[in-house]
Amino acid sequence: MDELLKYESLISAFMPLIVIILTGIWVNKRLEKLKSRFQLDHAIIQKRADSYAEIQDDINKIYSYIKRVGDWKDYTPEDVLAAKRKSDKKFHTTKPYWSKDAFDSYSEFIKVCFKEYRGNGMDAGIIAQMDKYSALPNWNDTFAQGFVGGYDKSLLENAYSALMKSLSRDFGVE
Repeated sequence: MDELLKYESLISAFMPLIVIILTGIWVNKRLEKLKSRFQLDHAIIQKRADSYAEIQDDINKIYSYIKRVGDWKDYTPEDVLAAKRKSDKKFHTTKPYWSKDAFDSYSEFIKVCFKEYRGNGMDAGIIAQMDKYSALPNWNDTFAQGFVGGYDKSLLENAYSALMKSLSRDFGVE
């Protein structure tokens, strides 16, 4: 017992140092995990941003054409369908990077803008009031087959707003 008492002061002097070293090792491991997670989050957000940068004009083209705002008169239904195809391809090929909410919001936006699966060999139909477009100088009578009824301005605005909010959340803005 006397032998143990002889080392007691030595042990008690080094004990705080040992606790500090062990705590430092634990904190360092936690910080490394956090750093790794932040780097991954940054990479995902960057991939989302790069993907969105490629299709942001196409999404805007679809929205402005159907709502008839901005430069909508400069486009044809062919332009709008090409924008849909491009944004569909980008969203679907980068699906693992998007949150479920963002992907679902995009799908809902497209559903409000287009009637898909109209039959074998038929393009998606643009859900809009065709009579608002047929007087444009760039109108071609063959465009009529590309439109379907059912346009609802509030549905379009709500779907677009939901898409923009979910994208903002995916970018960490909201």
